[in-house]
Amino acid sequence: MHGEPKYFWLSWPAASQERLFRLALVGTVVATFAVSVGLKLFSGSLEQRIVEAREQYGRVVPIVEEVRALRAKQGDLVDKPVSEAVWAIIDGLGIEEQLTSFRATQLDEGLDAAQVTFKGLPLNRLMDFLRDLRDRASLQTPGCTLTRNPDDPRLADAHFVLAR
Repeated sequence: MHGEPKYFWLSWPAASQERLFRLALVGTVVATFAVSVGLKLFSGSLEQRIVEAREQYGRVVPIVEEVRALRAKQGDLVDKPVSEAVWAIIDGLGIEEQLTSFRATQLDEGLDAAQVTFKGLPLNRLMDFLRDLRDRASLQTPGCTLTRNPDDPRLADAHFVLAR
């Protein structure tokens, strides 16, 4: 072991060693260049994909808003009078127990409306009620009062004026 060369190329002629190191240097430079170019191309395509995704998002958002508006207009209770639509929603959600007042009325503009008051309504049921007013009946809330229930702060007391 004492007489063996430490590296395999040490036993080669000087010209071969020089050629090996020159090729190793050129190979390292070429590999570094190839990796750099590859990373640049990858990051450029990634940036391009991000820009394209932003543009697509910008085109899709108005369409989604339009679909939501159309869906609200196409609910199953849109053709019913306001009072009937509100009753159908209340019955469907099973929140009659929390209903303390229901009165058909008219707004100043001559629009049919309904005034509805709930006491002790859980927030998830309140959100379901509001979603159904929008999606199923296309009703608006020109008047709304929400307060915390004094007996149970986890519940809400609510008064709505509902119209189309």
